[in-house]
Amino acid sequence: MRLTLLLLLCVLVAVLFNRSSAASQGQRIAALEIAVARQAEQIAELTEKLAKRENSKKTEVSIVSGEEGLGDSSCSKVCAGTTRRFFTQWEDYSSDGVSTTVDMSDCGRGFVKTPTIITDLEGFGWQWKTTSAIYSATPDSFRLQVRNWLWDPQGGNAGKKGWNVEWIAVGYTC
Repeated sequence: MRLTLLLLLCVLVAVLFNRSSAASQGQRIAALEIAVARQAEQIAELTEKLAKRENSKKTEVSIVSGEEGLGDSSCSKVCAGTTRRFFTQWEDYSSDGVSTTVDMSDCGRGFVKTPTIITDLEGFGWQWKTTSAIYSATPDSFRLQVRNWLWDPQGGNAGKKGWNVEWIAVGYTC
């Protein structure tokens, strides 16, 4: 951007010096000084706008603790997703539960440490009477095991009720 403005300034100088007018050397210099001042103002304005734009792109994520310790705060990331209603692959687990593996590899620039993971069970019934736990968490995936002592989620029942995992992961990418 600055290079373009400087090139325009050079063209302006060349045009002013090549004019075949009767203007004196002093008038040409005065005109150039005005042009240079205007260009300097425009460069300052553009620099300020670019700085504001860069600062507006930055988001703040503060991680205060983690299972594998803290990382570089400039590399902190939040990624969220869902296993989607009627698409979650539930497997029967134990005598009264189901489980599913959640893939987090679509988080773009992946996590380098196991992130902090928060989950919720969403669906069309009985999920509010459950207890769940995260197992086998890695930077790319985790397993959620869900139990319900009042209703049997096994045998495809969890899928019929649209149970799915809503999740948020917070961690580091470098």
